[in-house]
Amino acid sequence: MNPTLFRLRIAYAKQGRGRFLAHLEVQRALTRMVRRSGLPYAVSQGFNPQMRLATGPALSVAVSGAREYCDLTLTTYVKPVDALRQLREAESSFLPVLDVGYVSTKEPSLNAAIIAQELCVTIEDAPVTMTQEALKAGLAALRARDTLEVEHKGKTKVFDSATHVPKDTTVVTKGSTVQMTLMLRISNQGSLRPDVLLSHLWQAANLPDLTKRHIGEGSIRLDRTALFCEDASKDAEEGALRLPL
Repeated sequence: MNPTLFRLRIAYAKQGRGRFLAHLEVQRALTRMVRRSGLPYAVSQGFNPQMRLATGPALSVAVSGAREYCDLTLTTYVKPVDALRQLREAESSFLPVLDVGYVSTKEPSLNAAIIAQELCVTIEDAPVTMTQEALKAGLAALRARDTLEVEHKGKTKVFDSATHVPKDTTVVTKGSTVQMTLMLRISNQGSLRPDVLLSHLWQAANLPDLTKRHIGEGSIRLDRTALFCEDASKDAEEGALRLPL
């Protein structure tokens, strides 16, 4: 490993029309932003050198992210305040840069380090039976199962319920609008897709099937509000979480 390389962690938001970008499109937009910024980025070796920029866990199309992350490898140290200024001068309105900071090149990758995500689910015109009690009962019923089986592209993937089903949810109701906040774990199995979890939850809670509603088109909205790593500091309690930056 080149000791003169520097790992700059960038916190950004995926918002507005940026919600409808696929993960590869987000990566391309971030790459263009870095090129416009003039930062001294490193490139990979080989016949087709690429910018050394690594993103965190992917967001589905139509899902916004309040605080997403990517790691950019630099060949020269740039003061964080200057790097932030240069990136903000080159940013897109739908992928605004929130903060930057250096992390050790020896730290695990973002995808390896991030173990949890907080999601906010907003449902318009929710059925009157969608109460906090019903949703909590549904989550308890899902956790009582040993596993959850998910069909995807003709294959069955099995998730451990104790790990991937949230233990609790915060529910706020305003008229016919219901807003839930969920904490989902990310393990070596990957993460249980929010829409799949919700489909299982509606069934377990004996609620009307809302899976035919389209996420991002008004009736159901998903927002990832935070990502978390394990807090491995000396004074941290077991299982404590921290922000990646």
